[in-house]
Amino acid sequence: MNLVSVEGVSKAYPELPILDDVTMGIHDGDRIGVIGANGSGKSTLLSIIAGTVDVDTGRVIRRSGTRIALLAQEPDIDPTTTLAEIAAESHPTLVLLDRLGFKDLDQRISDISGGQRRRVALAQCLAIDADITILDEPTNHLDVEVIDWLEDELATRPGALVMVTHDRYVLDRVCTSIVEVHNRKLMGHRGTYQDFLIARAEREALAEATEQKRQNRARTELAWLERSPKARTGKQKARIKSATDLVTQESGVIARTALEFDLPTRRIGSKVVNLDNVGITFGENTVLSGITWHLAEDARVGIVGPNGAGKTTLLRIIAGRISPTSGKASMGDTIVPGWYGQDPQPLPANQRILETIREISEQTRLDSGISISASQLLERFGFPSRQHSTLVGELSGGERRRLELLRVLAEAPNLLMLDEPTNDLDLDTLGALEAYLDNWPGALVAATHDRYFLERVCTDVVSVQPDGSILHHPGGWAAYRAAEIAPQTPKQSKPARARTGGTDYGARLSSNEQHEHRQIEKQIPKLEHRIAAIEADLALAGTDWERAAALGAQLIEARSELATIEDRWLELSERTTGPA
Repeated sequence: MNLVSVEGVSKAYPELPILDDVTMGIHDGDRIGVIGANGSGKSTLLSIIAGTVDVDTGRVIRRSGTRIALLAQEPDIDPTTTLAEIAAESHPTLVLLDRLGFKDLDQRISDISGGQRRRVALAQCLAIDADITILDEPTNHLDVEVIDWLEDELATRPGALVMVTHDRYVLDRVCTSIVEVHNRKLMGHRGTYQDFLIARAEREALAEATEQKRQNRARTELAWLERSPKARTGKQKARIKSATDLVTQESGVIARTALEFDLPTRRIGSKVVNLDNVGITFGENTVLSGITWHLAEDARVGIVGPNGAGKTTLLRIIAGRISPTSGKASMGDTIVPGWYGQDPQPLPANQRILETIREISEQTRLDSGISISASQLLERFGFPSRQHSTLVGELSGGERRRLELLRVLAEAPNLLMLDEPTNDLDLDTLGALEAYLDNWPGALVAATHDRYFLERVCTDVVSVQPDGSILHHPGGWAAYRAAEIAPQTPKQSKPARARTGGTDYGARLSSNEQHEHRQIEKQIPKLEHRIAAIEADLALAGTDWERAAALGAQLIEARSELATIEDRWLELSERTTGPA
């Protein structure tokens, strides 16, 4: 049953076209994931479907009586309202508020954080018995356990679902079709997010091959024209027209802005940050307690825990932005921390984006050895030259976050602190950032709810416990999830003493074995990335049996190598976590 039809719709803001003659339909039972670059028009499309934004041309037809529930990117809730008043709206609202972590219902909206307001709005949205549920970044500000619950909730929710999200696991596990907003057009695909990526790669490879053939033929025709006499026969004029048509024909290649994270880096010493019996209290509330942690120079650590557990506070102590109330935190002399936090940087809304980069550097010397201007740096980060005079206040939320990330990385930190880095960044930017971090030479600590990022980037996970201590999970996300599922033992409940990304080896491993263990922790994610790349190439090999056979052999070899080093990692890890 068709619920909404978007027919020939165009939408533009002053000097900024967003959508151009787009068409799509939404049927009962659809699970549609909407993706696209920051500023491409994803939120605008959702608002048009919901009826909160008018179109310039075209029409939106909604079946009579269709009920729509919308979670907007910036929820509009009366700040004077209390949570108790919102809970009284319906029994489902009360249940959902409790499930999303709200226990004190006497609080007013004005007294809670922006992330908490989004969770309140999510509860209100999901409480509606709707035919179409429209969600704009529903996983932002949710902890991992709640996202697991939300996946199940959305997969079984009656009616249709249309959702913008950066969470690749949610996209792949919940959505049965993908719509990409690109160059003011919509490209749809039936299937999971993984299916979409394979189909997009095949489509773009075919378009590139067709474009290459067109250019080769155009070169041949033009070469003939240059050699030919001026006198033309009718046949020759036909060839002239053929060559002209080839030269002026529009390319079928889908133009995408390739992000280049080739940025300056600096040396890092052996001492990064040491926390010795660190704790912090706010009033009578103890947030962190008894933490001893020596961060290694090659750390790739993810910090997890429920909302309010103290993840951001721990990050701020490591970065030297706040001091502990007990214990000692010390930073190495060579360390230059870079901070990419949840809250937007206070950039002037009337400042042009080019000036925000020039404040940091007019010229940047990259790791590749070349020097580039502030303008060229912006272009490498997905901001074309036509956008450089744009005011900060005119950027979309995601574009502003990408600009802030560039400002942080351009200052060449060797200790990178990321607080929910995947919020508001588009999927292509996240992929480029993750690839950059593979070979980035500094120490990384990230507090994030994004399970894909944790599995892809972090070789270690630290979980913040209810008593303010931390537990170290060498082996990353998989090890953490296994520990969460397994019955808790007295040993697991003890506060962690960690040298993460880096482990606290004590006297159980020789220095050579410690070095081997760290090298394996670096190798495993790289091998996993290589295996994923081979699998993607294999899916594109089609009937090229020779190439498929070669790729199959490479895949077997890579998987065998991964199994071998994982066994060795496990052997060494068991000795680091056994009795001293």
